[in-house]
Amino acid sequence: MSKKVWTAILVSIVLVLGACAKKEAPPAKEAAPAPTKAAVVPGEMVLIPAGEFVFGESEDKENAAYPEQKINLPAFWIDKYEVTGKEMLDFAVATGYTGQGAREGKDWRLFVTPEKAYNPVVYVTWDDAAAYCKWRGARLPTEQEWEKAARGTDGRRYPWGNEWKTGLANTYEEGLGSPAAIGKYDGDVSSYGVHDMLGNVQEWTASWYKAYKGNSKGDPNFGERWRVVRGASSRIYGQRFAMWVRAAYLPASLYDFGCRCAKDATPEDAAKAGK
Repeated sequence: MSKKVWTAILVSIVLVLGACAKKEAPPAKEAAPAPTKAAVVPGEMVLIPAGEFVFGESEDKENAAYPEQKINLPAFWIDKYEVTGKEMLDFAVATGYTGQGAREGKDWRLFVTPEKAYNPVVYVTWDDAAAYCKWRGARLPTEQEWEKAARGTDGRRYPWGNEWKTGLANTYEEGLGSPAAIGKYDGDVSSYGVHDMLGNVQEWTASWYKAYKGNSKGDPNFGERWRVVRGASSRIYGQRFAMWVRAAYLPASLYDFGCRCAKDATPEDAAKAGK
């Protein structure tokens, strides 16, 4: 056999052995998709199940939120987010509602711009907030409902737990000094999934400013003259705050207060929530 033939045979053998020895590279793994933030839907509501929760605080007997107690509430719905300026504007356009602030030069419409349409509505009185919720087939939450939606059943100080964490809510520590778009702060979320209970804006509730059972504080404002406002805001130090804190204002007060709506759960809703 000629030398050229032997050379060709050897080259073929080397090529075959090399191909056999070569391992196939594993297929490239596809990168995991980045987690997507849930869409913010103004007006969306959260169903809070029936049952007991820790209400009030136990340390300061002179505090309007004293004493701490367990309260059993029936199931109810509450807005997942604060009512936005756009929602209030939609209500005004549909009904011709003016609002009390317009008569006093503090019209909430002044704060509704295309850039701030999904910020919480501000400068609404108690009557304005109640009228909006009624139009939606709802009502303002009681302060007991508000507090349960914010604290869960374990009596936490903040929506996320008992330890302060910077950057989770639009409070004074953030330095904004004004409301942010609803749902912007992913950390300011309660165990029930309700957003912006600590920061952004303070919120009207349906409740009168009355003494809790067992409270001996002699507050002359207790009674049916002042309405309870709950939560902190971009102007209030969140670290010093707690979800049981109560504030009270005359219903016609015009400040940068907002609101969210609530409504009773049907028996079918309650059964579903209890599962």
